[in-house]
Amino acid sequence: MNWKRNKALLFKRVCRRQFCRELLDLARGLLLVIFLLAFAGCGYTAKTIFPNNIKTVHVDMFKNNIDITKEVSAKDNYEVYRPNLEMDLRDVIVNRIFLDGNFKVADKDSADAVLEGEILQYRKDPLRYQDEVAQEYRISLICDVKLINQKDSSILFEEENITGDTTYFTTGALQKTETSALNDAMLDLARRVVNKIIENW
Repeated sequence: MNWKRNKALLFKRVCRRQFCRELLDLARGLLLVIFLLAFAGCGYTAKTIFPNNIKTVHVDMFKNNIDITKEVSAKDNYEVYRPNLEMDLRDVIVNRIFLDGNFKVADKDSADAVLEGEILQYRKDPLRYQDEVAQEYRISLICDVKLINQKDSSILFEEENITGDTTYFTTGALQKTETSALNDAMLDLARRVVNKIIENW
């Protein structure tokens, strides 16, 4: 009797071990499939599939079309002009393209596409006052951009009124200079421009 009972217990243990091994093998197999799918690009990815002939881009100097002769009005009280803004913006966009990594920056003669743009507005709007003195501002930089295929002059991407902005305080622990805030607004604009081009493809 004891021998039969021991044999039955032994059989159960062997079956249990076999089941555990099979379950473990199944789990390992599932993990391997998930791992392979993730690296094969079957899941979500931020990488863009560009047209085969567009691998390099040249960023032209943006045209500064801010009207410095316009009379100041109550509506446009804080629209401003800043020297060399177009050069600074171009440098920031070039750096953003390098950081993004989806395509390379090249000279105009050898680039597959050219990114052109116009600076329409640079605004500095007060957001918060204390004793009738502005303590916080929003800086906005508004541009039109288009990406042109060098081969046939077709427009690959075009969008108007892309806005990069930021806020900053003039006093207190979060105090920032207007120059530093403008750089943040340009970084935001460059990010939006590059992201929109990528999403378009």
